[in-house]
Amino acid sequence: MPKFTDQLNEDFPEVYQLYEWERFYLDLLNCNSGDGLTRQEHRCLKAIAIGLPRNQIAKKLNIITDTIRYNLRKPYELIKMLFPDETTEGNMTPTKARYLIFSKYKKISQASVSSFGQKDELNYEAKENIEDTSLIKEYTWQTIEQLRPYIDKFHNLCNSENYTKAFYTIFDTDDYENCVYNFLSSHGYLNIIIALYERLIESWIPRKVEKWEFITTLACLGDAHVRMDNHEIAIGHYQNCLKIAEEIDDIDNIGGSLVNLGLSYFYLENYEEALDYSRHGLEIAREIGNREFEAHALNNLGMIYSDLEEYQLAIDYYHFSLEVKSKLNDPQGAAGSLINIGNTYRQLEKYEQAISYLQRGIEAAHHNEFEANGWFNLALVLESLHHYSDAISAYEKAFNLYQQMEMIEKAKDCRKAITQMSK
Repeated sequence: MPKFTDQLNEDFPEVYQLYEWERFYLDLLNCNSGDGLTRQEHRCLKAIAIGLPRNQIAKKLNIITDTIRYNLRKPYELIKMLFPDETTEGNMTPTKARYLIFSKYKKISQASVSSFGQKDELNYEAKENIEDTSLIKEYTWQTIEQLRPYIDKFHNLCNSENYTKAFYTIFDTDDYENCVYNFLSSHGYLNIIIALYERLIESWIPRKVEKWEFITTLACLGDAHVRMDNHEIAIGHYQNCLKIAEEIDDIDNIGGSLVNLGLSYFYLENYEEALDYSRHGLEIAREIGNREFEAHALNNLGMIYSDLEEYQLAIDYYHFSLEVKSKLNDPQGAAGSLINIGNTYRQLEKYEQAISYLQRGIEAAHHNEFEANGWFNLALVLESLHHYSDAISAYEKAFNLYQQMEMIEKAKDCRKAITQMSK
């Protein structure tokens, strides 16, 4: 239960004049099973609620401007949960957050609010539409060449030792779906990700306020190496993430690092370590209410038990992961869980269930590794049923996707299977 201290001694006491802030904060807690915000997250949310620009917030809190993005991630997610009908589309922004809070928790007449006022409240949707259009023009790409100006800017910022701004040039927490990193990751440009992030960490000695960005850089490097089957290298990066997270008592990144280590040890078939890290990560994720890490940990456990041939237990964990991902409105994550369930039914030789889940997963995925894995596993099912023509077609679809994402070894597996069936 939150304790509200003397308001006069708190930062940004204006929120108590504008809003029924204590009621709002209690409702926010209820969305997260009673788990509140950190002091810094709460301070940034209050600053946004009274309409302060980020440069003023940074000065007031003695932090760098880009760190505010990180501190608003959890508050924004909770606001989305508190206002599900109003936040089904688009990204959360300061203008939208203020409007939503004001619409339900205003304490004084609308005309008296000087910080953002009636015009701002009534017109936020129009502003959001303008902002969304701008984002589409600026950040949505079709080809790698369209990213060249951002990559050039990244290198220029590294040359001038402005590492935090270089980080945010390619990784945007406010609009992750349209950021450079997500484009590179989802399209399989793993070598470019590794080159960029290795350039970033080679000389960067992060200050305390930059540690989250540095940890995220290491995690992105680890993720890229996992997908390229460089699991020992990935473990090194994840261990560094864990060490730094423990130094600054960043419980979210401690949990995330444990889950990532569990996945890497799974791929090395070190199941004892994989289970230990994944279970520990799951425990922390549940303690802090981080559903994303919880879903990943559950998926890890499903894969581990599948390899250990405890298939029904694996299916149970995949279903738990699917449930969490569905609640998080993560269609791609849900697609991965569906495909994992389908593949486990294939291993059980329950081909009807396998085909059903694999087809659902393929339909939910979108030209990415999940879809490629779905087609590959569906091809295995069809091959087992001696439907060779359909199996070859599925292998070809998987091959094309793997090749586009430069996943060479998996593409070779597809080509080898096609060759054998074509003899």
